[in-house]
Amino acid sequence: MKKLVVDLGHGASDPGAIGQAGTCEANIVLAIGKELNENLKGFDLDIKFTRLSDKFIPLRERARIANEFGADYFLSIHINSASNKSVRGVEVWEYSMGIKKLDNFSNGICEDISKLFNIRNRGIKLSKELSVLKHTKMPAALVEVDFISNVEGEKVLKDSNNIKAIALAIRNNLIKLFELEAPINDILYKVCIGAYRDKNNALNQVKIAKEKGFKDAYII
Repeated sequence: MKKLVVDLGHGASDPGAIGQAGTCEANIVLAIGKELNENLKGFDLDIKFTRLSDKFIPLRERARIANEFGADYFLSIHINSASNKSVRGVEVWEYSMGIKKLDNFSNGICEDISKLFNIRNRGIKLSKELSVLKHTKMPAALVEVDFISNVEGEKVLKDSNNIKAIALAIRNNLIKLFELEAPINDILYKVCIGAYRDKNNALNQVKIAKEKGFKDAYII
């Protein structure tokens, strides 16, 4: 089974970027992570989150978690910010040294999120200094979903429906990356036609059901 570590940036004493209306990056990425966790249930994928609650984890600890878990891929989710409040767009950072690249996945994320919110596709950026990319041993990517410093961007990121859409876009690209098959629903649903005091009425309903093709009909 393939392994994935999803890192949700910042947390607790480290709120990350803060929008003009006071929205915290740490809370937004946590909401995305929780949705993503639900969306990935049932898939043949061993997934670990660095956090699924409001807590602070040092950067090197995040990388250590991924390395000790033996993850095949590492994904860190963040929200961007800039001094220029007019800037919007989605981008993905990868490690510039070596061959630890996830270009197809990163491009897919950028394309899907840019289309979702009609924002600029800022593409893949390279860095040799971002700690979680530098210190993880597996292919790693850090997605910056949009700019919380922009008023419209902050409104988008505060909307619960948009949070779900972002998580779904990430999930869909992870499905492609890992070549996952849709989970099989092994839940069986039972159908009850009715309840009868007269056993003959119950037997008659079973007979009717069987005549209509429900050969496994029986009295309970």
